[in-house]
Amino acid sequence: MDNLSEIINYLKGKKVRFADAREHLFRERQIMTEDTRVEGINEQNVSGTGIKVLYENGWGYASTSAKGMDSLKKAADKALSLARNADKTATGKVELAAEPKHVAKFATKTKEDLFGPGVGDAVAVLIEAGETILKGKDVIKAGSYLVFRNVKKKYANTEGSLIETDISTVLPQIDATARANGEVKSRHYWPAPMNAGYEYFRGLDFKTNAERIAAQAREHCFAKSCETGATTLILDPEHLSLTMHESVGHPTELDRVLGYEESCAGRSFATTDKLNNFKYGSELVNFIADNTLEGGLASCGYDDEGVECQKWHMIKDGILTGYGVNRELAHKLKLKRANGTTRATKYCDVPITRIPNLYLAPGKKPLSFEELIADTEDGIYIEGMGSFSIDQMRLNMQFGGDAFWEIKKGKITGMLKNVVYNAISYEFWRKCDAIADKRSFKRAGFITCGKGDPMQAAQMTHGASPARFREIMVRRAKH
Repeated sequence: MDNLSEIINYLKGKKVRFADAREHLFRERQIMTEDTRVEGINEQNVSGTGIKVLYENGWGYASTSAKGMDSLKKAADKALSLARNADKTATGKVELAAEPKHVAKFATKTKEDLFGPGVGDAVAVLIEAGETILKGKDVIKAGSYLVFRNVKKKYANTEGSLIETDISTVLPQIDATARANGEVKSRHYWPAPMNAGYEYFRGLDFKTNAERIAAQAREHCFAKSCETGATTLILDPEHLSLTMHESVGHPTELDRVLGYEESCAGRSFATTDKLNNFKYGSELVNFIADNTLEGGLASCGYDDEGVECQKWHMIKDGILTGYGVNRELAHKLKLKRANGTTRATKYCDVPITRIPNLYLAPGKKPLSFEELIADTEDGIYIEGMGSFSIDQMRLNMQFGGDAFWEIKKGKITGMLKNVVYNAISYEFWRKCDAIADKRSFKRAGFITCGKGDPMQAAQMTHGASPARFREIMVRRAKH
């Protein structure tokens, strides 16, 4: 931290309006298996320091992987030079939202270091899962993917903040593919990725789920195709995680809303004139942004602007009520403070606004998943994530899934195949007429959310209880 403080003092002497320095250590291990063999083990250890400078109304950013003070000062000088040149073309005043001084430390709660056990320990678990999957009838392929990630950061700024964070992340998955009845179909087990230690990986039940997905991959081969037309959908939490990510998470990033982010995945229909008056969903729909969620993938204590992570409503009782906001754009909404959603993937990346931990709040009335199915005369229950697309304004969307089940007279009667549904995003959420209660709430999420130019990958948790949507157009997907 001493080097960062010295650089900050150095920049103060250059009369900057604001500056921060972020030392960033990124470590990751990826393990991939195919059938009963290791397909690949990739290791990353990336470290360096990024320095951001605001001079008058111009921003500059520079980074270095070198640790010496001379290299840090060169990076600081470069950031300052870029900021001075940017100021010459600035068309408006940069206003930074206030943030209290923080001298703090934050770390993921863990019992066991992710990188403590040898690689062989995790490999053995994944190979055993593959062996179990391959015992399934007509199964032709098993696979797995596992990520262990640790990110350590030290942060200092000209406002006096000195922050250290230590975040550990686990993402596991196993896959089964079967061939039967002239079809080849797959099924997946994707436990929720979590900010946690190795103990989370140890606690997963791969054997039971390996047997289940092997059987369901085969069952999928014998499933009948869905009928085209409007129907009722019940969507599981894992599936909803992707739907909310694309149709609520990205549209409520304020930089995207205001047009600062267009080159990667477009803009947003959820413009600021709609704040506090636009019906985004039915009155049952409440989306909570919560970067204080324990174990949440975006729960980092403090973001890369030195802003403390927070919790707020993105959508309340169906009405759009919030955005993910950085310090520079907060004044556009007359907000006194940003909400801790600005993050960078690695030291060389400029911090940008990212989707927070975002979840659909459970229903307030007692309603189990079983009761939700029983209350549905006809429809389709969709589990897991599949293919998707959404247009550049986050309006016209289409989603597949991992498994599809027919509902007849309040009972699941068998598996379907080739199911996709499409809708206009806000019309889709307006058609939500039931959400199971907190007993059925589950997490899911992503560690590969792409945004920015050059592209950065970020991580965030989503969650939900199973929810029902009426009159959604379903189509039969083509091979």
